[in-house]
Amino acid sequence: MKNFIIKLSIFTLMVATINFCWIRFAPLEKHVPHIWFMVAFFALITILFHYFSLNASKGRPQDFIRFYMGSTALRLFLYLLAIVTYRFYDKPTLIPFALGFMAHYFLFTVFEVPILLKELKKL
Repeated sequence: MKNFIIKLSIFTLMVATINFCWIRFAPLEKHVPHIWFMVAFFALITILFHYFSLNASKGRPQDFIRFYMGSTALRLFLYLLAIVTYRFYDKPTLIPFALGFMAHYFLFTVFEVPILLKELKKL
C-alpha cells in the first residue's frame, strides 16, 4: 500500500502540473472551475477504492468480483451525483466543469486499473 501511495502522489503531482499549465496558458473561457478540488477528490477516492479492493481480494475471488463491480457502480453514481450537484451550484460553468471532471476521472482510472491488476496477479 505504501508503494501505491507514493505512485499516486507522483501521479497527482503530474496531474496538478498539467492543471497549472492549463490554467496558465488556456483561454479564460476554457478554464475548468474548482480544478484543485477535483484533483484532491479523485486522489482521495482512488486511494480509498484501492485500499478496499486490496482487502476484498484477500477473500474468495467471487467476493472480490462482487465488490469490484458494486464499488465501480457506486463510484460512477457518486461522480454523476457530483456533476448534477454542481449544476445547481453554478450552472453557467457546468460544461467546462463536467469535461474537466470526466478528464480527471479518465486519468485516475487509467492510472489505477493497471496497478490494481498487477497487485492482484501477485496474490
